[in-house]
Amino acid sequence: MTREVTRILLVDDEETFRKSTATLLEQEGYRCDCAQDAEEASRLLTSQHQMMLSDIRMPGNMQFEFLREVRARFPLLPVVLVTGYPSVHTAIDALRLSFTDYLLKPVDWLELLRAVSQAVEKSRYLRMTEEAHEETDRMATSLDRVREILTRSGPMGHGATLAWSMEDFLAQSVDRMALLAAGIRSVMAKQSGGQVEVPTDVCRLVQCPRISSYQEALESTVEVLEKTKVAFRSKDLGLLRRKIEQLLNEDGRGT
Repeated sequence: MTREVTRILLVDDEETFRKSTATLLEQEGYRCDCAQDAEEASRLLTSQHQMMLSDIRMPGNMQFEFLREVRARFPLLPVVLVTGYPSVHTAIDALRLSFTDYLLKPVDWLELLRAVSQAVEKSRYLRMTEEAHEETDRMATSLDRVREILTRSGPMGHGATLAWSMEDFLAQSVDRMALLAAGIRSVMAKQSGGQVEVPTDVCRLVQCPRISSYQEALESTVEVLEKTKVAFRSKDLGLLRRKIEQLLNEDGRGT
């Protein structure tokens, strides 16, 4: 599998700093898109960038207007600021806008590399938690649909096909959530130096707003399967019910 290249937007009107920093970062494996002022940076910046490294005092940002625009467009984008003209005002603005780091020129290369690395890891963590939110929403919506089908009055028909579809859906969803949990755990362990035990339950980790709906949908599915077991006498539906019950029991032990 090809490793995804980390994209960084580097913004600085000082040509020497911009070019030399881009060269050094690219030697570390990053891909740098460079801009010499706020207007060019605003045009180049996309959701594909994992972070932005930006000067403060430059055309188009004399009143912090460009950096405010970036935060409005990309609220979660990690931003590392560098400046040769530090001030209390810009430091306060950096804190208020939740920028990742604030470095002074001339910047020590190792310090800059540390800041970039931490910002990139933060970006990966944020993207994975966003994926986890989306995945749990999809699971809850799909389970709502399953419950609707199972609680319909009248004969269901094709019980074995329905059982296989639900089993396949659950297996894929659980596998997907496990991968997301492992990825988030890896990033958070790296952030803490590998010394802090990190919970792997993604729904609880990201405080999923639909976890109660997800739990309720599973419980309702088990109830319907139990009530209809005599009517359908399907081995596959019985196996599905036991699998869902096992998931609920395991989830209960994790609380």
